[in-house]
Amino acid sequence: MRNLFWIGIFVLVVASAAALIYHGRTGSYCYTGAFLTDNPAKDDITNFKNRYGKKPFLVMVFIDWDKFLDDRVIKDVYSQGSVLCVTWEPWNAQTQEGINFDELLAGKYDKYITDLSLQLKNIEKGVFIRFGHEMNGNWYPWAGTKIGGDKFIAAYKYVKDIFDKTGAINVKWVFSINWEDAPKENNSFVSYYPGDAYVDYIGIDGYNWGNTKPWSRWLSFRDIFLKVYNTIVENYNKPVLITEFSSTGKGGDKAGWIKGAMSEIKKMKKIKAFVLFNADKETDWSFPHNSGCAEELKRQLKSPYFIDMPGENL
Repeated sequence: MRNLFWIGIFVLVVASAAALIYHGRTGSYCYTGAFLTDNPAKDDITNFKNRYGKKPFLVMVFIDWDKFLDDRVIKDVYSQGSVLCVTWEPWNAQTQEGINFDELLAGKYDKYITDLSLQLKNIEKGVFIRFGHEMNGNWYPWAGTKIGGDKFIAAYKYVKDIFDKTGAINVKWVFSINWEDAPKENNSFVSYYPGDAYVDYIGIDGYNWGNTKPWSRWLSFRDIFLKVYNTIVENYNKPVLITEFSSTGKGGDKAGWIKGAMSEIKKMKKIKAFVLFNADKETDWSFPHNSGCAEELKRQLKSPYFIDMPGENL
């Protein structure tokens, strides 16, 4: 009987350890993620894993107003064990014309919002959504300084309420801000927060532009994120996502930058996932295959702290 008892204890310990290994954490952890391309496919996800050692658990996509997710993208992302993070922009990106928020609040777009909520609900797996991101900046037509904080909050709540009515409980809401308020005067992301009942995660976007712009300089991950991260942790009881980040290689050491970034993420325990913007856009934010910065990224992702397997706690 005694031997059976100890055998049972041994089996329980082994099973518990296996569960921890599968979920990739022993307490503190951070999920991997990336923006790969506008319409990511299976090959994009497997290529990321082949190059950097782990797949992106979160895969970022962007959709305009009145648009829906591509069914092929949904199928490919979830077939790889990844999860979509949808950046939902209330505008036409081509014309850069924003929607009329008064019309939104009057019900003009209810059918579209309902139909999108049902599309995401029917995925039947977790989906992250960030509506009207970077509202504390001044570059989008939904900026709080342009439409007013009260109207932004009302619109955010209105949209989420429709999702709740359709039962899209698999959709997780990310209140996603820019790392700094722009402009700084009479403008703060705090003024646009819709309330704890409407937010599952707080996301932060931030980039190191190096010397690519007349107004920019080389900034470390810590320079960009630490102050706003501390403000969030001190004022909100919400997990944090780094919803967009990367660095140029112009003006400094990109390999050293990503090494420092991963080190800082480990110290900021409320960060539960990141989305690396791995693309050449305004500048080359990517980590080209076999480059020094790519090898450093791969080296950093070997840490068991960074996980790409599904778990219950994200």
